[in-house]
Amino acid sequence: MAADKDIILLSNETEANLLEALLKEEGIPHVFKRYTDPAYDGLLTYKDSWGHVDAPQEFREQVRKLLEGIRRQPPQGKGRRG
Repeated sequence: MAADKDIILLSNETEANLLEALLKEEGIPHVFKRYTDPAYDGLLTYKDSWGHVDAPQEFREQVRKLLEGIRRQPPQGKGRRG
């Protein structure tokens, strides 16, 4: 397990799904850890974040950059016209 300072926290499942697709595309080994309790169908979380992603140390900076790119994207969906 990575030291706490190296943990890359995820805000929600959508963010995790997008990051997972990018990590697979880049061939980066990774593991996601959800902070939810399946007994409550994901309604109960133990921390302020959805979970975290762990990757070998040599890929962590690349994982952070991919996640930052996801977070910079403007929201898509309702109310948006263009």
